[in-house]
Amino acid sequence: MTTIKKGSRGDDVKKLQQALNKACNCGLSEDGVFGAKTETALKDYQRKYGLTPDGIAGPKTWSKLGYSTSEVPMSRLIDEIILHCSATKEGVNFTSDSVNAAHKARKFSTYVDSKTGKTLYIGYHFYIRLDGTIEECRPINVRGCHAVNHNARSIGICYAGGLDKADTNGTKIKDTRTPAQKAAILSLCKRLIAEYPTIKRIIGHRDTSPDLNGNGVIEPFEYIKGCPCFDAIPEYKHLFKV
Repeated sequence: MTTIKKGSRGDDVKKLQQALNKACNCGLSEDGVFGAKTETALKDYQRKYGLTPDGIAGPKTWSKLGYSTSEVPMSRLIDEIILHCSATKEGVNFTSDSVNAAHKARKFSTYVDSKTGKTLYIGYHFYIRLDGTIEECRPINVRGCHAVNHNARSIGICYAGGLDKADTNGTKIKDTRTPAQKAAILSLCKRLIAEYPTIKRIIGHRDTSPDLNGNGVIEPFEYIKGCPCFDAIPEYKHLFKV
């Protein structure tokens, strides 16, 4: 994203206006013209979130609004967190390296690890080990590969587990989260919501299933899979102000 201020025009200004309207219900005209009203709304937003209220949308402001500011050739407005399980048995120490190998076999989209230069395949942005260790996987500014039709606007978090110890065919699902994993997921979600105030909901992978009866609620009979094996929406609803 480019740095823009009063007098700027174009698509980035329109994206800024859309993000401010979504975050603060500012009532701005999304016309791509950075005028006095957009400047005032931006300054108010910057004050609210501890940024320098200079009315200039630079890297820190774009990041706070949920947009990527890297040189990756895409801009991501993030508005949801999607929770997953690794679909492995309770107590099995399945690592992010194992997930990466599984996703490679399934030919997931790739990205290059900026630290090692290696090409990786893991589709999640974060992976939670049994002991609650949070492993960073895909950079947040890189589109995930974890939920069809939701990857462009979401952050994917996966925890190790999701199957009963007695499972023999991958169908005996269970919420196997350890206390440490539950604490880690909650802490991570709180941090991400603070960093990306455009996030409006936390859902499970199964909540992305099609709404077959059109009633606006994804019900158990509509689930295309059980992941993440617990009901994420009510568990984390309290993190959002009504």
